Order: sequence, then structure tokens, then C-alpha cells
Amino acid sequence: MIVKLKYSMLAVIVLLAPGATTFTYAQTDIAPVVQNKKQESIWIDVRTPAEFASGHLSNAINIEYQDLGSEIMSVTQDRSMPINLYCRSGRRAEIARQVLLKMGYVNVINHGSYEQATKLTAQN
Repeated sequence: MIVKLKYSMLAVIVLLAPGATTFTYAQTDIAPVVQNKKQESIWIDVRTPAEFASGHLSNAINIEYQDLGSEIMSVTQDRSMPINLYCRSGRRAEIARQVLLKMGYVNVINHGSYEQATKLTAQN
């Protein structure tokens, strides 16, 4: 949804010089565009690159769980962005979730295994 806000601004500039007074009027229309984008979510596969290559969600990125803390800022700096994690069993995804929570990310979900995440995304 795009909301257009239109402001009309009347600028009055008064220039005073010795013996003369000048008034200048300028009308300026400013039309900034504000976009209310639907907040997207990020899917992160925290398994090894070899596991990721053997099968992954199509919209997932691969960051190993032990590297997630140092690499998450290159993915999103928005600490309220929904982040979905999965791995082989859910154990590494939970470790990664705890790291992100300690870093201040507030919307982090461990979806367990790749198979569970596949079933969940197929339902939606």
C-alpha cells in the first residue's frame, strides 16, 4: 500500500536592504511517498553447506549455526524481522535461536528439522 502525502508549503522570504523592502513568495509542493511494505520473513538453514546442498527450502539462505551471530547483520539489522530457523533435527536451530535472542532479535522461531519446515511451508 502506498500512501502519498502531499504538503503544500508557502515560503516567504523577506529581504531587507537599506531603503528597500522585497518580499518573495515561493510555493513548493512536496509529495513524499511512504511505503507500508508487508514485513517479510527470513528463512535460515543453519546446517552445513553439504547438508544444504542435499536439499533446502527454496527461499532459505545457508548460514551455519556457529557463524550466525557474526553474519546475521549482513542479512538483516532489523531486530524485529521474523527469522525462521531449521536444521536436521532442531538442535542447532535452537542454539542459533538463543544466540539471536541474546543479540536482541525478538522474532526468532526454531522450526525444527528440514522435514518439519518443508511440511509447514507446504501448508501455507
